[in-house]
Amino acid sequence: MPTFTIAGGAGPLYIVDLREESPTPSSSLPIVFVHGMAGYTGFWNSALAVCADRRRAVALDLRGHGNSGAPRDGAYDVESCADDVVAVFDALDLKRAVLVGHSYGAFVTIETAARRPEAVQRLVLVDPPGDFTRVASEMRDEHIVPFIAALEGDGWRSIAEGDFDDALQGSTTAAIAAVHARLASMQRVALLGMYRSMMQYPASAMLERYLATSGTAAYAILAPPNTWPFSLHVLVPALRSTMVSDVGHWIMLDAPDRFAAALEDAIAGT
Repeated sequence: MPTFTIAGGAGPLYIVDLREESPTPSSSLPIVFVHGMAGYTGFWNSALAVCADRRRAVALDLRGHGNSGAPRDGAYDVESCADDVVAVFDALDLKRAVLVGHSYGAFVTIETAARRPEAVQRLVLVDPPGDFTRVASEMRDEHIVPFIAALEGDGWRSIAEGDFDDALQGSTTAAIAAVHARLASMQRVALLGMYRSMMQYPASAMLERYLATSGTAAYAILAPPNTWPFSLHVLVPALRSTMVSDVGHWIMLDAPDRFAAALEDAIAGT
């Protein structure tokens, strides 16, 4: 796969760009993939290969992930990661594109789309987190606050591993191994920064801001557990959604063929 590095908002960013591998470049909109917490471009390999037959397909390693550098400012919040995605759009001169984000990367793509609605014709959220700013105060006090406090302690890695294992319920053995391998390489500054930001990001409000622009559309591809009262497709009715059965949180690793079909339906608006 063609790869290169660009200057991001706070350090070098690693890019995969399949523009030149497509034997018959089409007029279809390019597609940009953004992985989630502890992910990397390799999680999109199957999707990139399928999409490259129809359109330009791009993926990036977010700051401090994969082959991208750790940020000079130490910032891993949603807004700072969105700076990196905007940098990719600018460096590759992407005037209009489909933007796909998984998990924490879904929040990053929402933020990007809210800033650049004219550049994001369709937003596809792959099993996005719920909007934790919309949870009941009891849940925040009893679960979220203690969870963040535990990540700030000496046992932070086991806490993070436990949270990831919960999300891996229903996943294939190969997906579990791939996610565990990436998680083992992550530093606390990155994980803690992302978890803190995820719990504070007003995802539903920002998604509604994006969708308020004429000509925009958003679609969610969900794993079965994503049916909470604070799930984005519950809070934002304009977010169309489809459920993929018998998968864990990393849908594109568990069922690449079904994920690719759901993605094409989302892009087509069907």
